[in-house]
Amino acid sequence: MNAHTVARIAPLHENDPRSQDPVLEELVGFVGYRPNALLTMARKPGVVPALLQLLGVTLRGDGLIPEPLRFLIAAETARGARCRYTTTHLVHAAHHLGVGWDKLAALPFYQDDARYTEQERKALVIATAGGSLPVREPAQAIEKARQVFTEEEIVEIVSCVAIVGWFNRWNGLMGSELEPVPSEALSHVPWLQDLEV
Repeated sequence: MNAHTVARIAPLHENDPRSQDPVLEELVGFVGYRPNALLTMARKPGVVPALLQLLGVTLRGDGLIPEPLRFLIAAETARGARCRYTTTHLVHAAHHLGVGWDKLAALPFYQDDARYTEQERKALVIATAGGSLPVREPAQAIEKARQVFTEEEIVEIVSCVAIVGWFNRWNGLMGSELEPVPSEALSHVPWLQDLEV
């Protein structure tokens, strides 16, 4: 499948006043590029700052679960939804936070791969369950997680899963065009090529 897609609604130019927001600038400083999806969302005033605030309390910054694991959870969720744009962004961000390409390439096999700890596996089970609708065996996933996580930690894991749903649907509908910087992940993580555009 072709990795290139043409956006169904064009993102705003980065110099458009509607795309100027301090919260977006902070994200650009973190990932190193301007995500096309957010530049399209910026056409609706208020969406980008609200979404990035939610992103800041789910995936980014301080939390009970380490930030790299939160991005692994998010990447596994997006992988389950087969959204290449979202998944590639999350894989790239996880690598940016120190997760090795080899470990990211093994994400579909996390249950049996020695690079994943038992705690990571139990968090990722929730991501796998929530990566599609209807959610697959949620009670079983939560019960497995209870073996190693508190209820507050499980809520944090589920929040990582839930926010990815917004991005999967947005990018699936809009056909967001993948930028050059996160595209680096495609050459290191072969399974990304198998996802839908």
